[in-house]
Amino acid sequence: MKVVWIGALAVIAGLCYWGASSILAPNGGDAEFQKMLEATQHVKSFRGDYVDSSASADHPERIWEVDCNRNVVHKVSQIPQNGANPVQVQDDQLLVGLDRYNHDADGSWAKTTDHHVMYSGQWYCDNLAQGALRDLLPDTRAMLRNAMIGKADKKTVNGVSCQVWQFAMKSMSSGVHGTVCIGVQDHLPYEMTTDIGGHYTYSGYNQPIQLEVPEIILEQASATGTN
Repeated sequence: MKVVWIGALAVIAGLCYWGASSILAPNGGDAEFQKMLEATQHVKSFRGDYVDSSASADHPERIWEVDCNRNVVHKVSQIPQNGANPVQVQDDQLLVGLDRYNHDADGSWAKTTDHHVMYSGQWYCDNLAQGALRDLLPDTRAMLRNAMIGKADKKTVNGVSCQVWQFAMKSMSSGVHGTVCIGVQDHLPYEMTTDIGGHYTYSGYNQPIQLEVPEIILEQASATGTN
């Protein structure tokens, strides 16, 4: 019986040591995701692209261009169409500071009356500075809290060498599995996939964003202090 108790105590001691060491020295995935969180806080501009890769007839695509030097976010939603017009723009919106503009079918940009802070250009950029831009970049904070992370292979995305990490969300509200490819040199995300059919790519970090919108809108926003 004494031998059994000694063995049990040894197991308990080992578990306590393992638990303490896992808290003091997080695994490679947690450490790398923490670096990704910190790296995104220094991002001022980037481009994102989402394609629904599920087995549906159409594959909707969303594109966003973020320029936080001017508090500007340009968001476009597209859905492929058959025939002579391969792409039909469903929604084209420009967020400048607290102002919002919709791109109308006639090519003009119409300013809306919506001035809510949430989901404005200013809101997105404020969240980006805090590493919390969960709608346009991977939700790194949630992954650090609720995901099991494992190392996979390296690959190249848009000319950048990155390390693939597999994740499995373990929260009660999410059972999503997927991968994030993190830049080897800069620790920024360059690709994310999910098992529900989402494929995301990111590029152009801290590079000038050439927005295909009237410059007068950006100049007016700057003049009125909305950026």
